[in-house]
Order: sequence, then structure tokens, then C-alpha cells
Amino acid sequence: MGRHDVVVPARGQSEDVVRALDPELTGSELLPLAVHRDASVRAAVAGRTDCPMGALVSLGHDSSLEVLSALLANPRTPSSVVRRLADHRDPRIAGIAVQRLRNAFR
Repeated sequence: MGRHDVVVPARGQSEDVVRALDPELTGSELLPLAVHRDASVRAAVAGRTDCPMGALVSLGHDSSLEVLSALLANPRTPSSVVRRLADHRDPRIAGIAVQRLRNAFR
């Protein structure tokens, strides 16, 4: 890439999603993004393995299926959050959580 090339986010990604995925951001800098109005931003934070534990717990109460799916894909999500999501009203979320719990005990 040349000096004047500009990195453009993938289509559909907001600048805040790009920020949430930035590995240079530290845990405390992720906290405001964990409560962002855009579910895609919250999902990006939920999927990070360096997401602060408090944010992971808080995101477990999110109404967005995108956020909850990202949370369940994150290996650092506390088992208490996964167990609670196993009773989620959406069968897709509940199914992913139950499968994760089953895999944890193999």
C-alpha cells in the first residue's frame, strides 16, 4: 500500500465497528462501545477475547441476537452467562448455548 492509500471499511461496517475491532483499543476503551446504540458495534465487542468481564456479563442481557451469538462464540464468556442464555426465548440462541455447555463437559 502506498503512502496515499486510504483504508476503507468493508461495506456496511460503521467506523465504530472498525474501532471496536481495533486490537490497539484496551479493555477500558471498549466499555463505551459495549453500550453503543448499534448492535453491530456491541457484537464486535462481545466477540473480542480481551473484552472486559463486566462487559461480557452485561452484554449477556442484550436484546440483539447478533450480540448474543457473538457472545456465545467468545470462549471467555463466563459459563454463568452461557447457562442463562440456554434458557433464552429464541431457540437459536438457546440451542447454541446448550451445545456450548455440552461441549464444555466432554
